[in-house]
Amino acid sequence: MEIPDIETPGFQFKRIALLGMSGLGKTFISQNLFKNDNWSHYSVDYEIGKLLFKNEHENLFEGFTIDNLTNLSNFLGKPGSSSKGGIPFSEYVLRQRLHCEAEKEATLNACSLIEKSPDLSKMVCDTSGSICELVNPSDKEDKLLTSLSRNFLIICLEAPDSIYQVLIDRFLAKPKPMYYEENFLHSLWQTFKTGSTDTEDKINPDDFMIFGYKALIERRKAIYDMIAKNWGIKLNFDILRSVKTAADLMEAVQSEIENKVKNQ
Repeated sequence: MEIPDIETPGFQFKRIALLGMSGLGKTFISQNLFKNDNWSHYSVDYEIGKLLFKNEHENLFEGFTIDNLTNLSNFLGKPGSSSKGGIPFSEYVLRQRLHCEAEKEATLNACSLIEKSPDLSKMVCDTSGSICELVNPSDKEDKLLTSLSRNFLIICLEAPDSIYQVLIDRFLAKPKPMYYEENFLHSLWQTFKTGSTDTEDKINPDDFMIFGYKALIERRKAIYDMIAKNWGIKLNFDILRSVKTAADLMEAVQSEIENKVKNQ
């Protein structure tokens, strides 16, 4: 796990992988680079949908776009009472596993594109907000992070404490694809059931999703901080708000790389 520098292929060829929790602007930044600066935009969430929505789920591909990932949320569903839009917890776990495998494949496929065309430039890999649940940032042999860092400059979008409630409000207004590491999911489900007077088939799915999302934010922030420390750099929310063009972004990235090298 080396400190990234301005000589790395990811920076030289303008290939970046944006990591961070849903709602921090990964897709917004990616679309700006695509529309305004002619960058290639690889959306992992969209590619997950392409992998999942086959055979019996092919109807979910209708209306599914990079700008509208609602059907991926619909596929994952929410555990709890069927009368309130929920699905059995066992089915929820099964769908989580399918999402997990599809996300790994979709992420590695982005890396394969670079490996087949090593001189490919101006490409942004817009990762899923759940990638942090699939990796171990302390493991220097981690497959996903090794592949990403070899082909892209990893940039973690840093959320200040003040934005957490905003993220929760956005989630409540427009749920986005969510994946929980399975052991963590089981722990959350048991804790929630213990604190509820409802039986499993009576649980309000939205109540559990709110409970789980709040816990997920705290968990993911810590993991993304470790990814940035060991595998890439971080850019904070205030810097991102000032980024209008690819040149702005690369200037901010270069400044952050230089600061990280200086402070190591």
